[in-house]
Parts: sequence; structure tokens; C-alpha cells
Amino acid sequence: MRTRKSSICRGTAFALLLTAATLIGCVKEEDQASSSRRTSSGNGSSLSQDNLLLCDTRDLDQDSTNQLSSLFSDFNKMAVNRAASTSAKVYTIPVSFHIIQKDSTLTGGDVSDDALIEQIDVLNRAYSGETGGTITPYRFQLASINRVSNPAWHTLGPGSSQEADAKKALRVGGATTLNVFVSDIAPPEGQKGTILGYSTFPFVYQLQPEVDGIVLNYRAVPGSNFANFNTGHVLVHEAGHWLGLLHTFTGACDGVFTDFVSDTPREKPPTPGNYCPIGRDSCPETPGVDPIHNHMTYTGDNCRTEFTPGQVNFMRFNTLLFRGMN
Repeated sequence: MRTRKSSICRGTAFALLLTAATLIGCVKEEDQASSSRRTSSGNGSSLSQDNLLLCDTRDLDQDSTNQLSSLFSDFNKMAVNRAASTSAKVYTIPVSFHIIQKDSTLTGGDVSDDALIEQIDVLNRAYSGETGGTITPYRFQLASINRVSNPAWHTLGPGSSQEADAKKALRVGGATTLNVFVSDIAPPEGQKGTILGYSTFPFVYQLQPEVDGIVLNYRAVPGSNFANFNTGHVLVHEAGHWLGLLHTFTGACDGVFTDFVSDTPREKPPTPGNYCPIGRDSCPETPGVDPIHNHMTYTGDNCRTEFTPGQVNFMRFNTLLFRGMN
């Protein structure tokens, strides 16, 4: 087993997806573009939900998809021989929060310690299967809370110089430490809307370890008043990306891309305004109704409750090869 893993990593794995190294941000959810509702934001500030951008890690290109698919196929051939030894193994992931405040007010991004402690509890309930679905091998432990008052870094954006500078200065630990940068988030240039979070994929750590981590909108922590996204499940979703998962709607109904998971039915991104569309079947020509309760789709916090066995397997693949969780 050790030899096989080494051959994979030294072959294509470290060179994997070089053209996709920018897949660390969010892009617009097209089906949300026409939303015109407004709601109050977390921590007491008024914030528009027009053009709400949840999380949008970009699709891989065809070449990158082929490489990842080949590696995943090799992993699955190995998995038969090591299933018994890994089935009960639990990985405890240290979480370091970096609260980047504009000032010490609620609207300036001051998130309480209690909210962050609750956030860890939410992660553990979701990943232990307590909320439903398959039990995963991942658990989370609060490692540190670092508070930084810096208006220049308070608003980060995917690929921005502010993000790069903040991560370079604040990030701690290695491939298995989850760094969460809690801030306001600017949409990509030329777009409008509210981004709730974005994350790097595990393979990015092999290419750019200094950018590894999650950027979380400070309004999306547990206990805020940002309607539909204030229970801590935004970070559950982003942690799924950090562990390797793609959106369940990757490729929509008939695209060349998929989420690499066979037990998540194909779907289109959920429509705006309906945060738990029970019975929705946006791809009627493919098997299964939309996986609206999956943590990796775009429904509201209270609707997302589960991971599937296939997603757990794909997380194991990513964390073994790219985060060294043996």
C-alpha cells in the first residue's frame, strides 16, 4: 500500500491540475441572478440578497477532470484492500480562526468566541452523521482564535491581493490544519452580490500551500441574523470543498463534468427564493430527484443535512493524496 500511494503521488498527483490552480474562489450561481429579495444581514447590518452568491468553486477543465478521474480510479482499486483498516479511523482536524475586523463593532466583523465554539460543534454534528446521512471520518477541534483589526484586509475577495497578503501573514500549520479567515467578502470584479464563503481544494496545497484555507463571510456564523444561512452550515459546505468535494450540481444535467460521486443525482443549481424545494427534479431524464439535503448543494442551511457514502470515499481519496491523512 505504501508503495502504491508513493507511485501515485510522485507521478501525476503533484502535477495535477496545474492549469486549475486558481480554483480557490467563488463564481456566480446563475440561477440566483434574478433574486430581488432583501433581508437583514448577520451581526445587525443591512445587506442585500440580490444576486446572492453562495459558494462557487469553479468547474475543472476537461484535462484536469481526466487526470483527477484517473487518480480516483487508482485509489478505488486500492481501497478494496484497505477498507477494513480505514473504516473506523477518525481524523481530528485542528481549526484556526482568523477574525479580520474592520473595527470592534458587530457590523465591523467582530464575531464572538461563543459563535466560533458553536461553529465547531456544528461541523462535528454534520461530519459525524448526527444531522443525517453517512458518518464521515473527520472531526474538528478548535485550535486557536486570532483577532486582527485591519480595515485593509477586512474585505477579501477570491484571488485578490488582500486575500494573498492576509493569508501569507496569518495562516498557520500545514496541510491538515484548517485555516478559516472570517471577513467580509467582495464579489469577483464585474459581478455583484453577496458571497458567503469560498475554499481551496486539497490539491491546491501541493501547488500553493500559502493560499490554503477557507474564507468565510462573518455574517454566516451561527447565531447571526442573515436569514437562511446563519446556523453554521455555510462552513460545513466550505469544509466539504477543503476536503475535496465539488458541488452536487457540477455539470448540471448533461455536462461533461460531474462531482465524481455516483450516488449524488444530477441537478441544476437550486432556484432562488426556495431554500428547501422538496421533490425538485431539475434533471428528469437522469435517475433520482435533486439531492437538496446534501451539504454540497445550494439550498438553505436548515435543508442541508447529509453526505453520501460516495462523497465520503471521495473525501478520503483527496485527503490521502493531497493532505497526507493516512
